[in-house]
Amino acid sequence: MNAIELLKEDHQEVMRFIEELEGADDEAGTDPTDTETYNKLAQALKLHTRMEEEVFYPVMEGFSETREMIREAYKEHDQVDHLLAQLSTMAPNEEEFQDVLAELRDSIEHHVEEEEGELFPKAEELCGQERLNEMARQMEKMKNSRTVAATMRQRK
Repeated sequence: MNAIELLKEDHQEVMRFIEELEGADDEAGTDPTDTETYNKLAQALKLHTRMEEEVFYPVMEGFSETREMIREAYKEHDQVDHLLAQLSTMAPNEEEFQDVLAELRDSIEHHVEEEEGELFPKAEELCGQERLNEMARQMEKMKNSRTVAATMRQRK
């Protein structure tokens, strides 16, 4: 698996979490699994953002053809962080949570469309498979260290 394939998988996972949370606005109150799903969404987005910002984006900033796309992507990450911070203060069954979640969905869909439609094809062209494979190895290490840390916290 190369870096682009890994990042696309993350995009799909994040959208699945959002879809689950969109059904959380019923009258029955907050289901603990809704909060768990939000926590998974937040963790997935934070890890994905970190992998892009520490591994993928620095490489892509080195190419004049993608430098401006990367600057825009950083701004989009900031917006996602801001929306996640807002969501963290609300319950998934609240109407305001659902409104902010819709805004988050729109922001992520826009980000994914730009990355998958423009940036990733450029990355394949500019980096080549070997570089993309190396980035994937670095990202997998980040994912694995996050999983190990989470497992250790659960055991305490």
